[in-house]
Amino acid sequence: MKKTLMLLLCSFLAGHLLLIFSWHEFSIFRYIYSLGALFIGIYYFKTYESKGLRISFILVSLVFWVLLTIVYVMIGKIPILNLEPPGLKLE
Repeated sequence: MKKTLMLLLCSFLAGHLLLIFSWHEFSIFRYIYSLGALFIGIYYFKTYESKGLRISFILVSLVFWVLLTIVYVMIGKIPILNLEPPGLKLE
């Protein structure tokens, strides 16, 4: 049970940080989000050494990234950060 909850929590955080990384304009904060996802991955890989859990972490993170992208595009922004999807502003 604990392994499953940690898998979901770490994957959700990594997926969310990757989503923000992919939506953020070019600035230093973009790379901070990328490093955050990397550190979460390193923490998870150090904690759980099973190949199955590591593969599950990567796959579930990608699933969260895709699902959160769909949800936030439907909403039109990431609510907490007030960050709109790229290409939405027509100038």
